[in-house]
Amino acid sequence: MVLYRLRILIALGSICLLFNCVDTTSGGFFFIDTPAKIGSAEPSLYVTPNERLLLSWIEPISRDEHSLLFSEFKSGRWLDAKTIATGSEWFVNWADFPSLSAMNDGNLVAHFLEKSGPDTYAYDVKLTISNDDGKSWMPSFKPHNDDTETEHGFVSKLRLSDSTLMATWLDGRQYAYAKADSSIMEQMSLRSAIIDTNGNLLREFLIDERVCDCCQTDMAMTSEGPIVVYRNRSDSEIRDIYFSRYLNGSWSNPQTVYNDDWKIFGCPVNGPAIASRNKKVAISWFALNNDRPEVKVSFYNNSEQVFEEPYRPDQINPLGRVDISWISDERVVVCWMDKLDGDAHIKLQTLSQNGEFGDIHTVEVTSIERSSGFPRIAVHKDKLFITWTNSDETTQIRTAYINIDNL
Repeated sequence: MVLYRLRILIALGSICLLFNCVDTTSGGFFFIDTPAKIGSAEPSLYVTPNERLLLSWIEPISRDEHSLLFSEFKSGRWLDAKTIATGSEWFVNWADFPSLSAMNDGNLVAHFLEKSGPDTYAYDVKLTISNDDGKSWMPSFKPHNDDTETEHGFVSKLRLSDSTLMATWLDGRQYAYAKADSSIMEQMSLRSAIIDTNGNLLREFLIDERVCDCCQTDMAMTSEGPIVVYRNRSDSEIRDIYFSRYLNGSWSNPQTVYNDDWKIFGCPVNGPAIASRNKKVAISWFALNNDRPEVKVSFYNNSEQVFEEPYRPDQINPLGRVDISWISDERVVVCWMDKLDGDAHIKLQTLSQNGEFGDIHTVEVTSIERSSGFPRIAVHKDKLFITWTNSDETTQIRTAYINIDNL
């Protein structure tokens, strides 16, 4: 019977009998079971300084209580879940999701969002740190020192050294300040802070005083220091993608990545993604140009310190929700969602710096609803991993990988 089952598995194209995964056979993806339960959502991937792959996600405990959990990929499978934090006053949202990062090999840093007042979007960023590899976690704390009951979220985190981390977030404190002072505009700002392994706030920065209200931010480390990307907001409601670099202890004046000139009187909830490899940087983002939705990719020109003319992956009707990773010194892989026949198709495509595209890969077909969230990708050794929220009558996170040689 065992031999018969093994033959059936081989006939179906599975080579993962021992590793709890299934080959899709058509696209070379291997789906891996996770310890996440029904109702899980908002997954994220992170590769630690010593090359360990971690998966984090949100899971409901009851109607009003949630937990942030994580698991490590080891020996071909996801290990049992470990709890980072649990709370009953959390802000849980499809687009503003928690994540894990680290400063050193034994250190982990996570963030989640906690309600600060009765308004729907009154919530704080909460960070928590583990210095024993996730066995225990410090009491949570805010990276921002204001006490306003306003929106704080869309966090990106980046390791600066073995003892420091940079966090960046969208900050709504000016909405509260404007109620007391009519000369202050009601607008979101982009702020950041440097934190050490003991949870001390070493410095806090204002990067941009007027930005789009609810698009994700992202950061990457370059040979010259951190770079952050985000969606800006002009006085005329142009909401293009901008970047700023952290140089010599301060953030540079924000610059546009590309002039899409997308005028929209509201937040599209569709932020950019950035990735770096040695001295190279690439960014992907979503925009609407002449009523045509587009996902774009641009490489950073180090000599001129600008992003080059963007490329457009082979898309049909993109929803955006992008991510990007380098898979070699010359190529990146871009992830996005395409809307086809009423469903969302999670797509991957490689792109070289000279503009050469690889084949398109469809990872999964899921719902176009907000509950399907934002797929996240990460390169671990010789594989590209992807995680997303499968959304049907309920939600549950999924993961898969594909060998980089097959992209």
